[in-house]
Amino acid sequence: MARVIYGPEITELIGSIGGVTFQRNSSGYIARLKPNTPVNPTSGQATQEYYLSQLVAKWGSLSLPNKAAWDTFATAHTHYLPWGDEKTLNGYQWFISCNLNLLIINQSAIDTPPSWTSVSPVDEFVLSATDTYFRITWSPSIDITGYRLLIYATHPLRMNSEKLRRSILLIRKYDGTTITYLDLKTYYENVFKVTWADLYTNSDCTIIVHCKLIQELTGLASQYTSSLIKIS
Repeated sequence: MARVIYGPEITELIGSIGGVTFQRNSSGYIARLKPNTPVNPTSGQATQEYYLSQLVAKWGSLSLPNKAAWDTFATAHTHYLPWGDEKTLNGYQWFISCNLNLLIINQSAIDTPPSWTSVSPVDEFVLSATDTYFRITWSPSIDITGYRLLIYATHPLRMNSEKLRRSILLIRKYDGTTITYLDLKTYYENVFKVTWADLYTNSDCTIIVHCKLIQELTGLASQYTSSLIKIS
């Protein structure tokens, strides 16, 4: 940390430049290095970061007509975040959004914007569990032909913590057609590094699960459908 003395031309700096943050505290004006917090991403997070770097490079190699087509696509369509919030995207952001979804479900990236379609959220579901299984069930069954189902979950949360917008991780991708139920136990164990039988027997917690659909040909995605289960 260093103290900063301003002159007649520059009277104050607030914010960050590079790795240096300028701020004011009880000692006066100071400059300090931004903290570099170590991050240990999961394999899924690391893969997504790799895909993102590929797409940033790919955008740079697109032709001007293709970039213009994405810009036109952006002005014509509203983007909704998984939680339902509306967000205005530019052409580059739409390119990243659609193609990141496609790469996550092991499809090829596209150079031109897709034909528009609104992807409806997956039907509501029920979570159930014993010490031997953790299951997601639809009744009646759902048909996801042409889509991939992505299932996200939270860490075990305190019993009184039921806010849906919690930190989540992708635990399973499914590319079948008709679904009645799917087992999540092994996938949850692998992602969160827990033993399900121990968790079920010894924890008082809540687990929240979110599902969304991604269209296989376009990368367009639905909003989340969510449910929670109390383990006690």
